[in-house]
Amino acid sequence: MGRRKIDQYMKERYEDQVRWYDEKAIYCKRMNYLCQIPIIIMGPLITVFALLEYKWITVLLSAIMSILIGILNFCKFEEKWHNYRTTCETLKKEKYFYEYRLNEYRDAEDPEELFINRVESIISREHTKWLRIEKEKRKQTNN
Repeated sequence: MGRRKIDQYMKERYEDQVRWYDEKAIYCKRMNYLCQIPIIIMGPLITVFALLEYKWITVLLSAIMSILIGILNFCKFEEKWHNYRTTCETLKKEKYFYEYRLNEYRDAEDPEELFINRVESIISREHTKWLRIEKEKRKQTNN
């Protein structure tokens, strides 16, 4: 494979995928924290307001907490965050192995072809994980 083809692959596919996984990991992490932190805070507050007999505040906080827990369970932000971050970092590591001819690349006849195959395999594995998460969401929604 020519140098020009691998440069094109790096620019059009590899870098685009690394950026996409990085952005999605950051988004899912933020959404997870956006839901989890209020839940952590509201749990004890609900108890305090219940003891003080502030019924409306207790009910309101309980409802908000239930909504946030439902969103977390449905959207699976934490699971997706970890999957996307792992895939992003695995792709980055693969590039280093390729560039420095480490592990399988050391003796490869065609390191460029090996790199492309391994990158596509990593992306494919993550897509399979994503499909599993989405199927679980559908099962939960239908039950």
